[in-house]
Amino acid sequence: MKLQIFQSHKGDCLLLEGAEGGRVLCDGGMASSMKKYARTVLSKLRDDGEKLDYVYVSHIDQDHISGVLQLLEDEFEWRLYDYHRDNGSPIRKPDFPRPPEIGGIWHNAFRDQVGKNAGDVEDLLAAAAPSLLATSVPELVELGEELQGIAVSIPEAIKVSRYASPELLDIPVNKLPGSHDQPKLLMYRNDQKPFQVGSMRFTIVGPTREELTLLKEGWNNFLRDAKNDQKLKDLRAEIKRKVEVFGQEAFDLRDWNGIEDFKGVTTPNIASLMFMVEEAGKRILLTGDSQQDIILKGLKLAGFLGDGYCHVDVLKVQHHASEHNVDENFCRLVSADHYVFCGNGSDGNPERSVIQQIYDSRLGPAKTRSLAPESDGRPFKFWFSTTSKAQIDESQQQQTYAAVEALVASLEQQSNGLLSFVFNDGPRLELAV
Repeated sequence: MKLQIFQSHKGDCLLLEGAEGGRVLCDGGMASSMKKYARTVLSKLRDDGEKLDYVYVSHIDQDHISGVLQLLEDEFEWRLYDYHRDNGSPIRKPDFPRPPEIGGIWHNAFRDQVGKNAGDVEDLLAAAAPSLLATSVPELVELGEELQGIAVSIPEAIKVSRYASPELLDIPVNKLPGSHDQPKLLMYRNDQKPFQVGSMRFTIVGPTREELTLLKEGWNNFLRDAKNDQKLKDLRAEIKRKVEVFGQEAFDLRDWNGIEDFKGVTTPNIASLMFMVEEAGKRILLTGDSQQDIILKGLKLAGFLGDGYCHVDVLKVQHHASEHNVDENFCRLVSADHYVFCGNGSDGNPERSVIQQIYDSRLGPAKTRSLAPESDGRPFKFWFSTTSKAQIDESQQQQTYAAVEALVASLEQQSNGLLSFVFNDGPRLELAV
């Protein structure tokens, strides 16, 4: 298998290809990075008579879905151009390369997850976020940024579903290879069989029905609470009151607004679609932005933790290596020959503490070491989707990434040749397993 790791700003954008066929785009990063880095590379597939068998959207966050939306919008503009040209009323030809053909999309559509409440969720989140961003309390500003990101992602997610519809691009959504069933939400099910894409075997390891139920209940709680409090007026008043008493009275920064989280991780993230991909004895674990306990639960249900641990060839480190999504226990139970870190330093990710935990699981004290015998004394490599030089000068992202680069260089020196690393200073990196 081959994994291409694109510059994707703060998000994920990976192209997975089987050695004997099969090609899946795993998330699309930000629209801006899709246009700058991935768009041209992907368009060459069409030039070569190749296609994307599937595009996989792990969840609705903007840094995963907006690049996919950009691809669909590009193809729509090209089809509009074709239509006018073929009907004798030509319009200006698009000034960007045409995307490859897309065989299908794997995407748990937002409306399918929350039903008719989608528009209300979007409106309320969009109204709540500015009030939080206007405070000087760092924790509330962080929450405001998160809510604002989700608010922006919702219309993008709805647009993805609309563009894929039979009326527009007619791209099948959640139609699995070889299946004759009606498309439905993708999740781990007891009777769910692995499926092939070319020479690659895909097994869904998450989310389970429990995570999707939590997501739906969380949104409904949010709407119910907001409506009972006269919607936005009282919601803003509640935010103001919370800010005034901050430091004097304890409250949960995430849970107060009715959106349940899971140990510091928002429900849209724990509902990430996750896969174990296998080919010729090699394995790649795609985790989206899920949380460590949710990933371990899915691996166990799918039979990948039979001995209590799992070693893979490639681990796409979940949620840009956020400290909320990776812990020492996860690092002991899931090890890899290659660790892929996406993200550009936004929100402090990748976290240096997480990078240290992963390193310690390989070469640290005995109590932190990986349980998998395959990882003992074995070389391993860190792959980073970007570099500090690619960030805006003197920005927080550049400072974060410079600190990451310094830490990784120091760890490499301590590793006696077992750790190697690469930072992406071009449009993409290529990882072959």
